[in-house]
Amino acid sequence: MADEVAVFIDVENLRYGLLNHHGTEPDFQSIVVKAQKYGRPSVMRAYADFSEHPTVMNRQLQVAGIEAIHIPVKRTVIPRGQTQVERVKNAADMVLALDALVEAYDADSQGKKRTFLIVTGDRDYVRLVTQIRNRLGQTVVIVGVPGSVSSDLVAAAGNDDPIEVPRIPRVDMVALKKAIVVMAKRGPAPLRYWSMRTIDEWCQDRRQAILGNAKERRDAISALKTEGVLLQQEYQDKKRNRVTTETILDESKAKELSYLP
Repeated sequence: MADEVAVFIDVENLRYGLLNHHGTEPDFQSIVVKAQKYGRPSVMRAYADFSEHPTVMNRQLQVAGIEAIHIPVKRTVIPRGQTQVERVKNAADMVLALDALVEAYDADSQGKKRTFLIVTGDRDYVRLVTQIRNRLGQTVVIVGVPGSVSSDLVAAAGNDDPIEVPRIPRVDMVALKKAIVVMAKRGPAPLRYWSMRTIDEWCQDRRQAILGNAKERRDAISALKTEGVLLQQEYQDKKRNRVTTETILDESKAKELSYLP
């Protein structure tokens, strides 16, 4: 067992891997417990633009003893014809990699052996992992979300210890779809029209009291679209002087499928 353990968490990869594949939020305390199996955690850091995640996350990290490294996302709007395209540049992975390398070089220079828990499943970290393991002689363990971990990343590390995902009872999908349809019918949409993204955001808002978890709600929205209950059509946004895509509720189809009385 190594005397010290360094934990580096790619929050975005961890959180969205859990939400998209298992419909649950991260449990940071369980990551600390996992790290303690390998030795004494000396460095524990989580990297993200935390303004894009629930505010409670900072408190959860603090309680777990994990340092939150805030890396703001850089957004650039680029004109493209009559529309605008937003490009997003996230530097959190770069900062994580640099910090992990510094810790690995420090351990190597002192003749120490540390275990590095890299909490991610992203293949982009392969080069980082090979440098820490092969050049600096440290042990690397990939802690990723089942179903979203690159096999190349695990092969590069030589070790993996997947996140334990709790079994969550499935929600009644019919009842969930009914709740979404009622919400869309009740309105009004915050932008004067619905979009798929806005429907998703409203479903995730706790004040709407929609059944299920994030993944189940998104699956229900996709099913409603496939069934023809949610239809998409072009919408002329005169205020912004552009054409956008509007999502409308086909009430007759919703009634036919018993989502509305």
